Amino acid sequence: MQWYYAINGERMGPVNQAEFERLVQTGAITLDSLVWRKPMPGWQSLAGVLAADPAAVVMISPEVPPLPGKFIGVGGEPGDGASVQMTSAEPVVYGGFWRRVAARLIDTFILWFGGQIVIGAVGALFFGDTLKVLEKLKGHQPTPEQAIAMLGFIGTAVGISLILGVAYDCFFLRKYSATPGKLALGLALYRADGSPLSIGRIIGRYFALSLNVFTLGLSYLVVAFDDEKRGVHDYVCDTRAVRTEK
Repeated sequence: MQWYYAINGERMGPVNQAEFERLVQTGAITLDSLVWRKPMPGWQSLAGVLAADPAAVVMISPEVPPLPGKFIGVGGEPGDGASVQMTSAEPVVYGGFWRRVAARLIDTFILWFGGQIVIGAVGALFFGDTLKVLEKLKGHQPTPEQAIAMLGFIGTAVGISLILGVAYDCFFLRKYSATPGKLALGLALYRADGSPLSIGRIIGRYFALSLNVFTLGLSYLVVAFDDEKRGVHDYVCDTRAVRTEK
């Protein structure tokens, strides 16, 4: 794991974990020092980093972000390695309503398509007789035995969809901090302090999305009016959809 840090406004690094810890122990890097590492979306104080989830994930963009603020070089051009002074913080850009809707639609299609394949395969292997009965029952009342078999297949299909959805989010959000839909639209998910999501929070967020079902999707409109473009599920799980492409 590579770290970058700032001393008197000048970016230093990268240094490995052992060297970074040595710099902290010797006082070269203090709790107020600005530091950065993957997958943090921007520079933070060391104190803020220590309070965040320390788990590291692959960053979508390998580029090191600029230190927050506009840099005015002393004896040189801005950002040329000379001593610099920060004058104003650069705000984080959050994913807007339509961008997030498009990302969700992409993910929904991927999960629906993959789910159809898996459910079809499981149905053919374990519910072949039930599927044949369903074909013959069009317009006819099923017997109790047939109804039980149908409910078993439907329950299995719902369970498969649930497992696929949770596994999909856990894999992509832990590895990339973004699902394929979010990657395609230049978005990444982080907590308010810039830390990546833990497995527990990813699973909780997946089920928190179901809250939008009870409002027939109207609660998604909160994203359009919130200052940080948060939905109801983001409020529940303390997550932010951050633009990775400004």
